Amino acid sequence: MIHIIPKNHDKTMRNIRLDLEYDGRNYCGWQWQPNQFTIEQTLKEAIEKLLCNPIKLYSSGRTDSGVHAEQHVAHFMSDTTLKQKNLLGGLNSILPDDIAVYRVLDMPHDWSARYNAIEREYRYTFYCNPYPNVFFKPWTYHVKYPIDIEAMRKAAKYLEGEHDFTSFRSTHCDADNPVRTMLELSFRQDGDLLHFCVRGHAFLRHQVRTFAGTLLEVGLGRLDADAIPGILAAKDRHKAGHTIAAHGLTLVAVRFEGDHERFKDEKRPLRFP
Repeated sequence: MIHIIPKNHDKTMRNIRLDLEYDGRNYCGWQWQPNQFTIEQTLKEAIEKLLCNPIKLYSSGRTDSGVHAEQHVAHFMSDTTLKQKNLLGGLNSILPDDIAVYRVLDMPHDWSARYNAIEREYRYTFYCNPYPNVFFKPWTYHVKYPIDIEAMRKAAKYLEGEHDFTSFRSTHCDADNPVRTMLELSFRQDGDLLHFCVRGHAFLRHQVRTFAGTLLEVGLGRLDADAIPGILAAKDRHKAGHTIAAHGLTLVAVRFEGDHERFKDEKRPLRFP
């Protein structure tokens, strides 16, 4: 059932949206797990400490253990009278240094961070140099050998559009339908950094990391770019490349109708990388 806010909600309740960023290295992903340290648990506990009331936290989606985010969106219902700026300041005074809420908004009662999202964007970053870099290591995947970026671009084009992505999802993925629509897969070079960017409506578990691992195999000459259609058609996880390390992946954005106009004058700090 898509409608997650009860229709008979108390009109004094607010549907409060939070946009946050985090360094995922110290967390077992977004979703609450027993005996694990997660983003969801940490944020929920901070909200409840600030409001002195229990809340239910809804999310735009999940991120895997070790994955970072420049924009993750969540929301909760509350009758708090705290102003948005006080909620923002209060939460950031409680949260650890590797999680920051940078936007607080009141949304319509039937608005959902998950179901109202129209697009999600991820970035996987490779550090391409024979020698390691200690400063880039926490956020990039080190590639020691020369790679053919044009071959990777060619292969990526086969993944755009609507496909059954069974070959590119985790065998533990619990999605009922493996069909997804990828709007764009592209590569951008910035010195020794190679950014692999993926935009789509929604994603399967480990899908972007498996894309990245497979396309790296193409770049290293271990897989032909024209093999991608056959891998898609096989619907067999064993046919695609390995699921590459999580720390190179960042959730860049979750986009909603009207956000461009809402935030057009907002100045956001530079992101890494």
